Amino acid sequence: MVPFARGLASLCGSLTIVAALAAPAGASGIVPPRQPSANLTAQPAFNIVANQMYSTNSTLPPCWKWHDGQLVINPQTPACTAAEVAAINRAHRLEHIAPIVLPRNFSVLNANEQSLVLVDLERVSRGEVPVVGLSAAADAIAQGAAKHNQDPYLASAHAVPGATGSWTANWAAAANTLDADYSWMYLDGWAGKGHTTNFACTSAHAQGCWGHRNDILVNASTMKCYVSQCNLIMGAGVVAHNWSIYNSYTELLVQVAGPPPHLVYTWRQAVAAGARA
Repeated sequence: MVPFARGLASLCGSLTIVAALAAPAGASGIVPPRQPSANLTAQPAFNIVANQMYSTNSTLPPCWKWHDGQLVINPQTPACTAAEVAAINRAHRLEHIAPIVLPRNFSVLNANEQSLVLVDLERVSRGEVPVVGLSAAADAIAQGAAKHNQDPYLASAHAVPGATGSWTANWAAAANTLDADYSWMYLDGWAGKGHTTNFACTSAHAQGCWGHRNDILVNASTMKCYVSQCNLIMGAGVVAHNWSIYNSYTELLVQVAGPPPHLVYTWRQAVAAGARA
């Protein structure tokens, strides 16, 4: 029997520099300032269960496998992806919102591009405006934070061209981008002492509970905008096996004034490849 304890690695803090939360007009699903009533255990289960014993060579959830008698993450297989998407879509059904459909090329996108796709699928399915794309400048900030297992921080608006000073940021240790998305969106609340994976959620009603979800679903209309039109852009980062066996993932959503800066990957490209919700 091999014991497994994921510990508290799934999530850490989130940072939000925005105005007061408000639900977008015509929004569906659960959007800030409303929060889910409780965490939603993934079904189907794609991950190992913390503190559970596993018999060597027994059947494991699809994102794991046995290797020389040891449990190892197996996060890039079609079976793993299918189970993660099914779990997310079950969560969407419970919120009475459309299921997500990944772009046809999702498996060959890099982790940063996958992160943008997932942020926007969660946003547009709930009536939020999409993040228009990935900025190289924001990516660089997010990547630096991923190396240190911490939230990105926009120290100066000049660091991202056009930034208005409103931004949100997340960090997670996870098996892959879909695992990070599920943790941020559906496991971000209080689960009891020793079982809560959101470091900022220190009690059932702590301000940090559901902070990662709020950051992803931030209402762009509440963010600073000094001109007639602003856009949300994003940076993302990843460092493999930077938190024990897990990858370090970061994302930084930034409000920019006027037309977006040069983008290295866009939501429009994802939609052209079949992404929808």
